[in-house]
Amino acid sequence: MKKIFDPWSLIACWFLLQSACAPVGSIIEELDDPAFERGRSYLKVGRETDALDEFLSVTRRVTQAPKSHLEAGRLLLTLSDRKDPVAAIYHFRRFLLLQPNARESPMVEQLIVTAEREIIRKLPGEPYDNYLESIDLKDENERLRREIADLQARLGSPLAPVVPSALPLQSATVNTISQPSQVIEEPKPPQAYVVKKGDSLYAISEKVYGNSSYVNAIYSANRDTLKSKNSLKVGQTLRLPPAR
Repeated sequence: MKKIFDPWSLIACWFLLQSACAPVGSIIEELDDPAFERGRSYLKVGRETDALDEFLSVTRRVTQAPKSHLEAGRLLLTLSDRKDPVAAIYHFRRFLLLQPNARESPMVEQLIVTAEREIIRKLPGEPYDNYLESIDLKDENERLRREIADLQARLGSPLAPVVPSALPLQSATVNTISQPSQVIEEPKPPQAYVVKKGDSLYAISEKVYGNSSYVNAIYSANRDTLKSKNSLKVGQTLRLPPAR
């Protein structure tokens, strides 16, 4: 029996051939990816582990996903049950590769240093104890300096001039007397934010700093009024730490 030519079969074969020859990889944009939106939504309600899984899925499917790499790296460095500083460094470096001139780049470079410290601390025999101790002391001094400045600002007290440590005490005293007194500006009071309906620490960090890496910093600055990261109240005033 003679077969009748079926044009629809030819069209179907053409579509199958085009699909097979299509380039591998997703062409969807990161911000349009449903997993990225789910990750952001999970962060807003404090479901950080679920958010990490969503951001990781985006990085596996989307080539240009800097924001997902940044969020994944931050979560891999802060979540106690998923902590992986090596993987965090990978995602931070991918972010810097994709967006080297981004506003968050200096902060990401500092996060890489933090992750490297975590790796060194886990090395057997602790060969870098002295090095880590010196870095920790430097960071602690800087933190205390910021806290003192913050406290003086809240009390309305001017900051005392700092004598350079490289100068001998006697020389510094003579210079202080001989030089005309300088006017020391009082530091501005710390920035505050009034919680609005629908706000979360994630949303506030995104709104104020342009990224979500300040969630823990905002929470730490308001531990006296916040029982948890999800205990915000409308009308509540939050203290906002300075941008790093």
